[in-house]
Amino acid sequence: MKRILLLAICAILLSSCDSADSIRNHASQSLEQKNFSDAAKYAEELIKKTPDSYDAYFLLAQARAQLGDKNAALAALESAVKKGFKDDAAISTNANLLPLHPLSAYNELMDSAFPKREKPVAASGDVGINETSSKTVIRAGDVVVEMPKDQ
Repeated sequence: MKRILLLAICAILLSSCDSADSIRNHASQSLEQKNFSDAAKYAEELIKKTPDSYDAYFLLAQARAQLGDKNAALAALESAVKKGFKDDAAISTNANLLPLHPLSAYNELMDSAFPKREKPVAASGDVGINETSSKTVIRAGDVVVEMPKDQ
């Protein structure tokens, strides 16, 4: 009887793993096909099944960024990092996350999560103002001005 129960538990655990893998694959395929609504739906379903999995949050961040929901995308990206996503290059080079790059909140997240990361160089034509607790950085193309904040 114990053996049958043990086999049944193993079967249930294996089927739930396959299910999570299947959902993960659907989310990834939806991103590749630029079907961002479906990708978000699958990523949210994956989060319900595997709430401690950073890749589910990373998939959701990509889908939300492409859907124009930047706040939700940043929240999902922050969750991915907190859950263990450690590849700053994968984040900064991910085309789906490009809409987040101009946001100061994105830069603050990246700076706090990856303090030793190589900072991207502004491309010609990039314009932006980023504020930290100690300074304000104004960027216009190749010109960068850093101004310390009054304390």
